Amino acid sequence: MTSRRALLGLGGLAGLSGAAALAGCSSDPQVDPALGEPATKDTRAAITYQIWDEAQAPAMQQIIDAFGEQYPGIDVTLTVTAYNSYFERLRIQATGDDLPDVFWMNGPNFELYASYGKLQDLTELEGFDPANYPENLVDLYTYEGARYAIPKDFDTIGLWYNRELLHRAGVDEPDGSWSWQQYRDASEQVTRKLAADRIWGNPGGVDTQAYVYPLALQAGGFIISKDGTTSGYDDPGTIEAFSFLRGMIEDGIAPDVRYTTENRPQDLFADGRAALLPSGTWQAAILQDSSVKKQLDVAPLLHGKQEGNVIHGIGNVMSARSAHKPAASAFLAFLGSKKAGRIQGAAGAANPAFIGANGAFLDALPDFDLSVFIDAAETAQPYPVSRNTSAWNQLEELLYPKVIGGPGAVEENAKDLADRMNGVLADES
Repeated sequence: MTSRRALLGLGGLAGLSGAAALAGCSSDPQVDPALGEPATKDTRAAITYQIWDEAQAPAMQQIIDAFGEQYPGIDVTLTVTAYNSYFERLRIQATGDDLPDVFWMNGPNFELYASYGKLQDLTELEGFDPANYPENLVDLYTYEGARYAIPKDFDTIGLWYNRELLHRAGVDEPDGSWSWQQYRDASEQVTRKLAADRIWGNPGGVDTQAYVYPLALQAGGFIISKDGTTSGYDDPGTIEAFSFLRGMIEDGIAPDVRYTTENRPQDLFADGRAALLPSGTWQAAILQDSSVKKQLDVAPLLHGKQEGNVIHGIGNVMSARSAHKPAASAFLAFLGSKKAGRIQGAAGAANPAFIGANGAFLDALPDFDLSVFIDAAETAQPYPVSRNTSAWNQLEELLYPKVIGGPGAVEENAKDLADRMNGVLADES
């Protein structure tokens, strides 16, 4: 059970009450763990489906409509809750035993809900074949050997670039072979040559999945140990990644963390004020509306001492207390099908997790070479998580600016982050 020290270690920052609340209502052992008999064409039931992205709602409704053609007696009601309040609402629903029948889950929150028995074990779900999805994504949603989510989509990290800004500064476009030094050199050349126009070579920032995590992995470091008990923020490889980022700030190549607090890196890039942006698949839909869209494309991520990329994606899960498990099971199986993947891909909503359904997504957004993200999934590592990931995620948010931007030495600040994260991880046991 999560201790009071873990919950109060950040001075009461919002979002850490979830573990305590779930701990107070751990799974009733009398809840039937079985999925029940499979639904049939004659099954009649009403189930709920909760998501957090309004932009994806039309595609999800198309999937619901297609499901209804196969199961006309099962009514699915779609509910959208903004991401900023999604998990707070989910916590309230969980404490009141009122979770939706089917809902979206992410990696950082998955183990918390799985460990407290809130999610249905889908290992025996008819129609769910893990081989249809990237193995590292299936692993992300596996807890104590059981599978609790069907991967919906996935994102990896690539190097977005503005070819016009690079050309103006005399820099060749990235070709997929860039090292850290080449990225730094290109950034410096753009920043220096286009300084009069207040354009940055790269927009800096402290993004975890898109920036820090991949660099730490490429330097031979890690974020959390494989057994989920130890922080890697004091590992020499991780410190090397932090030092690389701080070096660009100190040399005036990238903006400092105070600037990027008010000027988000992705906004600087989308507005044509930065030439390079390490970021994920999700940028494709956002950049469709950029004023400099025709100048943009994406290449494979940088290369370090070893390959390092991170894969994450939404998982569709079922409440362990659903009163309509046969209907929810049928809907989950359909959500994980190639047909559903193609529907969401064709809408440009998200990159389908179902292997072989990605073509629809590529065709929907032809302006960018999005195949680099699909190729990266083969070797990308799962998003780092533990039982109560949100606790140390908030430590990252609090302390990254100090580690990367100072004051104090990188090694000292990184060790402080590691020590505090280790305290949180110790309280998970």
